[in-house]
Amino acid sequence: MASPVKAAEDQPKPVNARRAATRERICTAANHLFFDYGFGAVTMEQVALAADIQRSTLYLHFREKDEILAAIAEGYTARLRPVIARLAGPSPSREEIATWVQEFAVFVSREREATELLVSLSHLPKAPAPAIAFGQDLLAMMAERLVAIREALQPGNHTARAWMIAVMDTLGWALCNHARSGVTESSQARLAVSAEGLYRFVCGDLQK
Repeated sequence: MASPVKAAEDQPKPVNARRAATRERICTAANHLFFDYGFGAVTMEQVALAADIQRSTLYLHFREKDEILAAIAEGYTARLRPVIARLAGPSPSREEIATWVQEFAVFVSREREATELLVSLSHLPKAPAPAIAFGQDLLAMMAERLVAIREALQPGNHTARAWMIAVMDTLGWALCNHARSGVTESSQARLAVSAEGLYRFVCGDLQK
């Protein structure tokens, strides 16, 4: 007689679980392709082939690449949220920001492909909508922690917003460089500079 555990394992997975697993498989395959070849160069047929599914199955889940990118960004943002939540607020010290940037770097090293994909796409002149939405979500999460970013996002604060964008861009590229290069003197220096920039922005020194 089969054991209860074995019998349970042999039961077919619920439809929702199978659907979620297939979507995850598609997103993982697409993420690799987008990272290796560029978002614009990859076709839906290539995604289906990499995910080892039929094109008809792919289109049951995603109608176009932007929808896949949106799902990748959604999953990445969910994993990123606890990292952002560990940033001391509303006005962290230099040491607290430096420590948090190092924690962020560890996360990005684990999530290199999605990080570089979303950061690079969000800087394109005609960025895909999901990449723009990711940037907005990131700023919203940061604004929950830092009063300086909340203020910079208010209408009319053009100079503060420009400094915020510059500081966040510096941080984003420093994190990508660290994920690509590993722990080197150069990558650590860039992280330190980005942390100092964020600290000075939080303190209001950059806007003076």
